[in-house]
Amino acid sequence: MIGIVGGTGDFGQGLSERLRRIGEEVELGSRTPHAEFVSNRECAEDADIVFLSVPPDGLAEMCSTLAGNLEGKIAVSVASPIVFEQGRAGAAPGEISLAEIAAQAAPGARVVAGFHTVSAKALARVDDPLDEDVILCGDDEEAKGVVASLAERLVEGRAVDAGRLEVARWLEPLTAVLLNVNRRYKANTGIRVSGLP
Repeated sequence: MIGIVGGTGDFGQGLSERLRRIGEEVELGSRTPHAEFVSNRECAEDADIVFLSVPPDGLAEMCSTLAGNLEGKIAVSVASPIVFEQGRAGAAPGEISLAEIAAQAAPGARVVAGFHTVSAKALARVDDPLDEDVILCGDDEEAKGVVASLAERLVEGRAVDAGRLEVARWLEPLTAVLLNVNRRYKANTGIRVSGLP
């Protein structure tokens, strides 16, 4: 089962529908369980792969709270250090990435960083194909391979392995770049990596 902690937002809703359409069982978590949403703790406990669809300022606390439930699980960190000034997107990364912070807060989790270049709005348009690649990084090669296989069932492109988890320090702010491109061109863009074998 795939769990989406913080599954109430556009990213979680779009991802869950796309996962269901490829035959995956999905459970959505929320701080306030209701209707189709279970608690974030129950979601993390039930799932084998857990997407951490949590605002950046709440990621460390959430991972610390759920550390026991995430033990041995693949946890996909999708958070980006985005800030908005006068309506324009920027990034305010710390010394280490949000994914590394998640790994420190839940040391038993097998953290993979990815999906930062996949627009939540594009995900939500579930009838439109995602004509892009997904960039991943992580220290657990097996976990990264599992997430890569899943990603390649969701996008038209491929999963691109960008290396160790520390690479998330440069991957996460790419969201701000794409948000500004989208604003300028009134689009929902993604990334394709060319020249790969």
